[in-house]
Amino acid sequence: MATVRFTKGLFIHNEHAGSQREPVIEQVISVLKEAVGHVERKVITEPGEGEKLCYETVQDYDIVIIYGGDGTVHECINGIARLEKRPIVAVLPGGTCNDFSRAIGVPEDLDAACRLLKTGVVRKVDVCAMNDRFFANFWGIGMITDTSENIDENKKSMIGKMSYYLSALETVRHPSFFHYMIEADGRKLEGEAAMVVALNGNYIGTVDLPFQANHEDGYLELIIVKDSGFPLIKEVIQTKKIKATGEHAANLEHYHVQSFTIQTDHPMLIDMDGEVYAVTPAVCNVKKGHIDCLCSA
Repeated sequence: MATVRFTKGLFIHNEHAGSQREPVIEQVISVLKEAVGHVERKVITEPGEGEKLCYETVQDYDIVIIYGGDGTVHECINGIARLEKRPIVAVLPGGTCNDFSRAIGVPEDLDAACRLLKTGVVRKVDVCAMNDRFFANFWGIGMITDTSENIDENKKSMIGKMSYYLSALETVRHPSFFHYMIEADGRKLEGEAAMVVALNGNYIGTVDLPFQANHEDGYLELIIVKDSGFPLIKEVIQTKKIKATGEHAANLEHYHVQSFTIQTDHPMLIDMDGEVYAVTPAVCNVKKGHIDCLCSA
């Protein structure tokens, strides 16, 4: 496979990403310099800085290399997606779960991920617009938002992704239900749910979900979960079997859509890529192939 090479790159890293040892960052940069002629470095130190940095500066670069977790990627994508001229994006896993990079085939090993700068292929990856924001991996309300909100930050720093599982288990045991009204590709849907999720990728909290979401097909997998408890846990445990048979363990509805609007009986917090800051109602649509990402072959 031909080596991918770039003239000028911007290396953005979250100061909290991965190991905090400076030699690790210098090691990453030394690998990047083998594939990028000139590399500049910027450090994200506060929320919102990544989006602002990307929106204002990345048009001057051939490639932007983002080292951080899903939150950092979410910020940077929200800056890049609004641009007319968008550079190629490479993501290096530096967070707790790294769901987006995992979904597009970026290795969890940092050295292997860096080597994609030399060996990877560029693919046109879908991103999704919600109102005036963007998400790369998933959108959700209900239990998924409760899970994000209930994560103990002290546990997260100590036990990493296990903190997501513990929060998810607690949320599944004590769900809250809400009334929704959805119009999806002209189809009207209404009822009670514990969770509504729109998947652009197939991983949340490192869990491979029992659906066939694809970052390159121009569609979202819209999932309406009607109940929780053991059937929902079984849904995740039996992912491979469910993908093979299409027979779901939980009581849910599944739609393959390009866009949808949603209203709820009260404003509900929205989780996008693990970041919770917006509320319903929402209008979502897929922007097919909107960003060029460096991926595994």
